Amino acid sequence: MMFILLAIVSAIAVTECASTCILPEITCETAWEQMPDKLYLVFADNDPFNEVTSCRTITNIRPICNTQQMKINFTSYSETFGPDSVDGVFQKKNTGTYKIIISEEARKDVILHDKFIAEGKKTGNAANFTKEFNSFMNVDHVFYSCDGKLLIHVWCSENGRAVEVFKGSTKSTAEDALYVHNTFAKWKNGWENIKLYPFICSIQHANKF
Repeated sequence: MMFILLAIVSAIAVTECASTCILPEITCETAWEQMPDKLYLVFADNDPFNEVTSCRTITNIRPICNTQQMKINFTSYSETFGPDSVDGVFQKKNTGTYKIIISEEARKDVILHDKFIAEGKKTGNAANFTKEFNSFMNVDHVFYSCDGKLLIHVWCSENGRAVEVFKGSTKSTAEDALYVHNTFAKWKNGWENIKLYPFICSIQHANKF
């Protein structure tokens, strides 16, 4: 089963530059109300943060006053620094498309990511970590999930197309990989060419936050 999973994911080719990135048009409303309280990262692209992160979750997914704004907590766990958490409020722009809203006070909390950035640079990755994270804060985001089982989160980053796929458990399946692959194929515009990797979140880390 794992061999099939890796074969499907590895069949997706390399991402292109950010200048050609076009966000997909989503036709179904994001099924926020059907999602579990905690989702774990199960697939990711070659985001440099992944090199220094052993687990990533999103929690506290809930509407604020109405369904036009969603509050989401992003938590990453580093072997060196432990958990680092950032709360984001996403304002709905179109079906499945959101813009992150963050106060200046909250932006100060984001400085904690400098620890991950410093650790990431030790890996020799040439990416500009600070610029990459700032681009996350300043662009539109797409959250795609028609049934609440898998949440595909994509945005156009400084380094190209960025992808995170979350699930209510730490283990992904070949069926999950095929679903993501087929979804990207429908989106086209280069999304079908992204190379994804299985991301295994350690249970011992997942249970710490």
